Amino acid sequence: MMLSFIGLLGVQIRYSAELLSIKENTFDNDVKNSLYQVNKTIEEEETLFYINKYYGDKSTVSISAASVLRTYGKTSNKSLKERINVEHVEELIGKELENKAINTPFNVVFIDQEGNEFASDSALLHSDSIAQGQTRVYSQMLFTGDYNPRMNFMRVWFPERQRFIMMSLAPTTLFAVISTLLLFAVFIAVIVLMERQRKLDESKNDFMHNMTHELKTPISSISLASQMLSDDAVAKSDKMRHHLTSVISEETKRLSFQVEKVLQISLLENEKSIMKFREADIHQIISTVAENFEIKVIGSKGSLVTELGATDSVAEVDELHFTNIIYNLLDNAVKYAKENEPIRLKVSTFNKPERQNTVSISIEDNGIGIAKEDQSLIFEKFQRVHTGNVHNVKGFGLGLAYVRKMVKKHRGDITVESTLGVGTKFTITIPKKH
Repeated sequence: MMLSFIGLLGVQIRYSAELLSIKENTFDNDVKNSLYQVNKTIEEEETLFYINKYYGDKSTVSISAASVLRTYGKTSNKSLKERINVEHVEELIGKELENKAINTPFNVVFIDQEGNEFASDSALLHSDSIAQGQTRVYSQMLFTGDYNPRMNFMRVWFPERQRFIMMSLAPTTLFAVISTLLLFAVFIAVIVLMERQRKLDESKNDFMHNMTHELKTPISSISLASQMLSDDAVAKSDKMRHHLTSVISEETKRLSFQVEKVLQISLLENEKSIMKFREADIHQIISTVAENFEIKVIGSKGSLVTELGATDSVAEVDELHFTNIIYNLLDNAVKYAKENEPIRLKVSTFNKPERQNTVSISIEDNGIGIAKEDQSLIFEKFQRVHTGNVHNVKGFGLGLAYVRKMVKKHRGDITVESTLGVGTKFTITIPKKH
């Protein structure tokens, strides 16, 4: 791709350079042709002047053509300044250039056979730009049709020649530049997408490895406990039997939870997943989740506080998925709690004055926090926060991706505020009407 892009860019640059050369040559040829035609015009005008002078007057009808030619032949002995009208010649040059679609200012200086220069503007004489060779000068010998032509010249140059030529190329150049930039943008986008895909593939491989381990462990525990229960010696001990059945029950719950996590992938991928929205009291949903989750928090000597301060807590939600949103955020807070400090959880509801007809829910913890560079990644699939020395955190990196997806399904938004080593606060805002 890189070689192809460089090749196309090289072809484009070469094409632009050749086009510029063609435009310059065309400009030069048009100017030379125009000056040649001006010379022919002033010769014709001078000839017509003498013909009209002798034949236009009735008293001179008898004068022979030979006399006219003799008189006309003597004009070559006149000085160039006497034979031309500077302003008229400039006007002729302007018309000829206009016929060639050359609409740019020009300067003209006349030089007679003695090397004397004259022009309509004396400031043009011995122009610095000509002296320094900074401007291309076009010369045309005058009165080349004389019987005895003399070295009389007019010199023309264009102060804005290069700008005029470049402006004539502007549409083509602009199109070429835009096309090249678009091609470059597509090229960069493809590289970025390829890099993202590579990282996603790596994340998916890690996910598959992690998932296999997470599912294998409870299955092995259930299998082992089942085998032990089939032992007659174990069956006779109520205490052992109770312990094994408890292990099977807990491991089954753990297995079901992991399977549910895996099934969340389909919800993340399926844009047409069915959502059932109906009016529900957000406070009631949060209270139910908090009551069920409080046992888990108290077991680790922590606390869970709810501050349900929203004045209007009724909104249209999918109760199942909204419950999962709250549960996932609380579960994340427990996972990333500090090892030697009791966890403190706080769930609050409120109405934002600047956003009417919405309900906001915040979940705050005193856990390990999230580094600033990780905060933009936590809602991506298969992404997990770096936990430093904490090695007991299990998961597939789907929880927060699922949360954000479901919040968007509710037409809401979610933000995160976190300080490493201090804690994290998630804030969800959803409209009351879906």
